[in-house]
Amino acid sequence: MPRRKKLRTPVLSRLALAWGCAFVILAGVAGYFVHAAKSGQGAQRIALPVDAIERLARAPDPAPAPAPGTEERIAAPVRANETPGRADKKEMMQGDEAEDSLELIYPGENDLFAENEDAFGEEDASGDIVITIPGGDRSAATASMAASLTPPVRAIPDAETALLRSTPLGQTPRIAADGRKALRYYARPFDGDRSAPRIAIVVGGLGLNAAVTERAIDDLPPEVSLSFAPYAKNLDFWTKKARQAGHEVLIELPMEGYGANTKALGAAALLTSRSEAENMQRLDWLMARFGAYFAATNYLGAKFSADEDAIAPVLKRLKEAGVGYIDDTGAAGRAGGEAGVAMATVSRMIPAAADDADLRAVERELRQLEQIAERDGLALGKTYAYAATIDAIAEWTRSLPRKGIETAPASSVLRTAAASR
Repeated sequence: MPRRKKLRTPVLSRLALAWGCAFVILAGVAGYFVHAAKSGQGAQRIALPVDAIERLARAPDPAPAPAPGTEERIAAPVRANETPGRADKKEMMQGDEAEDSLELIYPGENDLFAENEDAFGEEDASGDIVITIPGGDRSAATASMAASLTPPVRAIPDAETALLRSTPLGQTPRIAADGRKALRYYARPFDGDRSAPRIAIVVGGLGLNAAVTERAIDDLPPEVSLSFAPYAKNLDFWTKKARQAGHEVLIELPMEGYGANTKALGAAALLTSRSEAENMQRLDWLMARFGAYFAATNYLGAKFSADEDAIAPVLKRLKEAGVGYIDDTGAAGRAGGEAGVAMATVSRMIPAAADDADLRAVERELRQLEQIAERDGLALGKTYAYAATIDAIAEWTRSLPRKGIETAPASSVLRTAAASR
């Protein structure tokens, strides 16, 4: 019996079937994306700042912190040339210790109006990386907040155009046409218990050392106010990073102290030997170093602050600019009252700790601040940024709530002091 041959589908028929199946699959995929786009369930684009990604996935430091007395001394200028007074007698350095300390690094006379050419990638730091993730409403794509395991902090606003005026030396603060002032616009709100004792802390000398500056920004609570040296590089980058972390910021004004080497203060130093016009020109340059600060503070300056003819025009200019002033010399109070500037005087200077002995001095001064706050209702401390000091202050602030003491931004103390005049 002859074998029956199997019937096979013609080749063209098999190809037609394959193409038909492929068409059905492609149509289904296309239909999904059309539906997703119309229903708001499709892919979503999120603009995530680069520095936010860094904050989320920063690798651990590859090496231990530098030993005390090395780079921290650069970032923490020592008040070594002031005449002993109410605020700084205990900070005087003597003998070999003074010779071993490093001065705050300032440029020479020819660098006063030089551009800051060695930028730290401000453009890269502020750029956005666009990430596409499944799900979500495409039309609602916005710049996301930095992902974090801790509660989000309230960032301080960036520089507002209405609060700036142009000068030949750059943009400096001004009172806006609607009455807004830098003093309040860039201040961190105080949400604590106003009936409880309050302590505010200013940490200065920042921007000169990247590791110590980043440590202050990241490790200190946002209620601690941060002050930046005017000659530091990358100030726009660092101050923006500080504001994003919730810290209000100040600008430091180098001023003449008793027995000081005025050249060490840099070409923009405010000196009693200069005319008012010369000091005001330098003040404009200093005030244009970066934006979005609520107040200025002195660096050294006991001699300059005690000379009312010298300090009064500076305080008047700050008032006209809508900027406050924090004085650690104890000598500018009278001139500040006459100028009407919003001002506060530092209660205690906290030593910059380079070793265990200095840390004990830090702890003593912090206890003194607690006593002042409990007695007067508020206290204001100021220090310069050593890594060990930052660690001590960070730990100390965590202990204040159980003592019934609030950590407050310096702006809240400044406004209270100004209102009481």
